[in-house]
Amino acid sequence: MTFLQLLQSLEERLGHIHLPVWPQASGLQDIFEGCGLHHELTVTLVRAIYTENHCRHIKDPVVAEASLKAVTPIHAVVAHAEHTDIDTYRFSEGFLAALQAVFEQKPHPRPVRPRAPRGQILPFPALRRRAHR
Repeated sequence: MTFLQLLQSLEERLGHIHLPVWPQASGLQDIFEGCGLHHELTVTLVRAIYTENHCRHIKDPVVAEASLKAVTPIHAVVAHAEHTDIDTYRFSEGFLAALQAVFEQKPHPRPVRPRAPRGQILPFPALRRRAHR
């Protein structure tokens, strides 16, 4: 899996609002379309993965061991910092879990929707049937 493919998989799991990955990016500097909710933390995590995997281009391969090694200390700092709010903590937890799931090739959980009825048979009143003859 390439670095760009990893980010696209993470975007699918975490949402575009957190990782607004630009698929036509040519380098690390323009990998995001805009700023996500936790932009600074996201940039730190993404750069750590890029660096730990010794990437020189966004199409270079990445491996699970190096990627998790890069993210784990950042998550620990976020988890133990006094100023960390609950949303930042949850994003950090979610990022770590999504990263593990991507490399374990767990299928992306999709919400189960109840099947809606496709149609109904409505009775046509006898009075109207006679009017159309």
